[in-house]
Amino acid sequence: MKQLLNLPGWPPQGGAGPFDTRKAAFASNPESVTLRRVDRIVGTRVDLTCMFGKEVVTFRFFASDKGMAENVAEVLKCNSGQSLRDLGMLLVAESEWELSTH
Repeated sequence: MKQLLNLPGWPPQGGAGPFDTRKAAFASNPESVTLRRVDRIVGTRVDLTCMFGKEVVTFRFFASDKGMAENVAEVLKCNSGQSLRDLGMLLVAESEWELSTH
């Protein structure tokens, strides 16, 4: 098991592309971004709907493989309403085997 914050790609990337000026604010204030829901898993990418203040923002987490994407999505689904900072402290299984034995 690993904490989300220790995974490559954590915290998720938010905003509407490389020119979104809010990216620096998201990165420096993970406590200000709250997870609303996990939208979908596309290969190794997990799409999330989050709130930043009163704004709805799409975030994307890129996992190392499809299994990790599914494990991260499962943990996040069970913990909506928490900030990215708090979510980073949660444990996630690194393999199917770990997921089924805990």
